[in-house]
Amino acid sequence: MSVKKHLFFLFTFLLSVVSCSADQEIENGNSLLWKIEGNDCKTSYVFGTMHMIEPAYFKMSESLTEKIKTSEAIIMEVGGMPDPIAAMKMMSLDTGLVHDFFTKDQLQVLLEFMDKKMNTDPETFHTVYGKMKPFFILQAISQGFFSADAVSYDLNIMGIAKQNNIPLIGLETIEEQLGFFDAIPANEMADLIMSSIENFDEEKKETQKLMKIYSEENVEKLIPIMKKQSPEFMKYEDIFLTDRNKNWIPKLKSEFSEKKCFVAVGAAHLFGDNGILQLLINEGYTVTAVSTQ
Repeated sequence: MSVKKHLFFLFTFLLSVVSCSADQEIENGNSLLWKIEGNDCKTSYVFGTMHMIEPAYFKMSESLTEKIKTSEAIIMEVGGMPDPIAAMKMMSLDTGLVHDFFTKDQLQVLLEFMDKKMNTDPETFHTVYGKMKPFFILQAISQGFFSADAVSYDLNIMGIAKQNNIPLIGLETIEEQLGFFDAIPANEMADLIMSSIENFDEEKKETQKLMKIYSEENVEKLIPIMKKQSPEFMKYEDIFLTDRNKNWIPKLKSEFSEKKCFVAVGAAHLFGDNGILQLLINEGYTVTAVSTQ
C-alpha cells in the first residue's frame, strides 16, 4: 500500500473517531442534555432527569452512559446517604397524628381513597402514616401514578457513580429537602392532598403523557405540561424551584472550576428565566444543547 493510501486511511480513521466522540448539537434546544463550557471551567454536562418513569420510556444510551462514566464528579440534588436519625426526626410529627390535619369529611375521603386506590386500609394507614408528616401521603399518591416496574434515572446514575468510584456530590441534604415541605402551612398541605385525590385519575393520565413527551425530549411541551399537572405546586414555585436553583449556582461554579462534572437534577430545574441553564448563562458560561444519543 502506498504512503498516500496509508495517510488516507489514517486520516479517515481519525476523522471517524473525532466524529464519534464529538457532541451533536441540537439547534432547537429540545434536549435534556446540555454542555457547559467557558468561564475557565472544565467541560461539564447538565442532564434533566425524571425521578420516576416507566421502563418503556426509559432511555440510557451508550453515549450518555459514557459521559457519566468519564466525569470526575457526579452532582445530584442529594448526594450520599442521609443521617437516618436526623432524617427520621424531620419526617415525623412533633405531636399528634397526621389525621389531625384534616377535617372529619376530608379524613373520610382520604381513608376511602387510600383503601380503594392505594390498597392501604385504615388500620395500615394509621400504622404507616399516623406519626408522619402529611407530605408522605402526597408522595404515596404521586407514586400511584406509576407501575411497580417504574425505574429511576437518579438511581441508575448513582449506580454508575458507585460502580466507577466517581465522587457523588449533593447540592443539598435530604434534611434540607424535607424542610421545604415544612414551609407549607398545615391547612394548605391538607388542601394539596385533597386536590390530588380529587384529580388523581386525570393526573395519572397527564403523567403518562408527560413520560412520553420527556422520552421524546420535547422541551417546548415538557415544561407547560409539568405546570399543568401540578398547578398547586406552582404556587410554591419559589420554594421548590427558583430559590433552590439560585442556591445551587455557587456550588456548581465551584465544582466546574475544578472537575469535569456530570450534573443530574430534575428536568423542571433546567429551563426558564430562573432555570439553572439561564442562571449559568448569566454567570458567563456557554450552554449548548447536545444529543443524548
